[in-house]
Amino acid sequence: MKTKNLLALLLALVLCASLLTPVYAFAEGEESAVPSDPDSYAVIDPAALQKLVEDYAAVYSLKKENISVAYCYLDTGDTWYYNGDRWYFSAGLHRVPLMMILAEWEHDGKVNRDTSLKGMTLGQAEESVLIYNSVDNTNLMMGMIGSNEDARREFMKFSSLPEDYYDPDFLAYSYFSARYMMDVMKTLYYENERFPNILECMKRSAVGQYFGAGLGNIEVAQRFGSYTAPRRNENNHDAAIIYTPHPFALVVMTENMGVTQQITKDMGIIFRDYTLSLDGAYDAWLQQKDNPQPAVTAPETETQPAETPAEGETPAEVQPEETPNAGLILPSVPTEQETETAVTTEEPAEEQSPAAENLTPRQQEARDALEVQNSRRMIVLVLGAVLLFVLVLALVLQKVMRRRKAADQDED
Repeated sequence: MKTKNLLALLLALVLCASLLTPVYAFAEGEESAVPSDPDSYAVIDPAALQKLVEDYAAVYSLKKENISVAYCYLDTGDTWYYNGDRWYFSAGLHRVPLMMILAEWEHDGKVNRDTSLKGMTLGQAEESVLIYNSVDNTNLMMGMIGSNEDARREFMKFSSLPEDYYDPDFLAYSYFSARYMMDVMKTLYYENERFPNILECMKRSAVGQYFGAGLGNIEVAQRFGSYTAPRRNENNHDAAIIYTPHPFALVVMTENMGVTQQITKDMGIIFRDYTLSLDGAYDAWLQQKDNPQPAVTAPETETQPAETPAEGETPAEVQPEETPNAGLILPSVPTEQETETAVTTEEPAEEQSPAAENLTPRQQEARDALEVQNSRRMIVLVLGAVLLFVLVLALVLQKVMRRRKAADQDED
């Protein structure tokens, strides 16, 4: 009897624990602040770029939600994004802002090329991290700044994005978006004097691979990121400055795509060809910028006063003037009654349901995980309730049987 009472107590504790288990998910109000893209561009055509990427994804049956692209025509600053705000594990891209911090120390006079940093000079550290991909030395350089979270908070200064844009995993687990990484590349290019030797090291990284695999003799300063672990997502990325006659910056980030080096090679070729096609548009933009045309204003016309008829004369009948469109049939203007009818018969727009709201991929994953967890909790609750009912019923039956047996003995 004591054993069964103990089992009942344990079962009750399990049920209470399942009810009190906390659920972790992104709060719906915590959605990151996504900047709006410009309405107009100097030379690029966002619709054409969108078609280039989506056509490529369709040909190779790629999941469009698992690829992000950022492109910048550096001579004008025109920047375009495709899934630019999806977050991925950085998988090595973090080495660029990391070494930019140390290079900035050199620019500011805090260190020099021969300063010892964890047993190596700054020059040796840059080559080891950016060219030879040393994980151990990357971690040592992170430690020069502080904790991993301290270093990533420093990374944010290379972007103008507001703090509420960043996913919590940016600081916690080194998750980057293509939009953020493009900001880093633009800062590195436009303010290169702040970061001595970084682009030079990147030009020696993975030569003839990734973006550089299909670009021939075009110089590429790139930093790739690749990370694969058992039972985890595969992340492969590349970020580069590509030195066509008019240079451009390109960031491609992918997850679970498989043939990633083929994708980065193809993207390098696609965006090289697109950039070269903009030469005429750039020349026209530059000419307009250097020689702006004055605004054209309509000439003023003098209004002639109407002639007043002499006393006793009747005004002459005014004849309508002939217009060039006299023979055209113009569309009729609806009457007030017709307008009211049209308004009242228009079908009301469907309200957006909560399930149809726009969520970031990570928020959608969190919501899906929450639904799975709630379903499992419900199953545990139901099974626990059934077991508890069976156990209580067995105890009651056992008690009834004992009383009946005792009654029978008393009759004997």
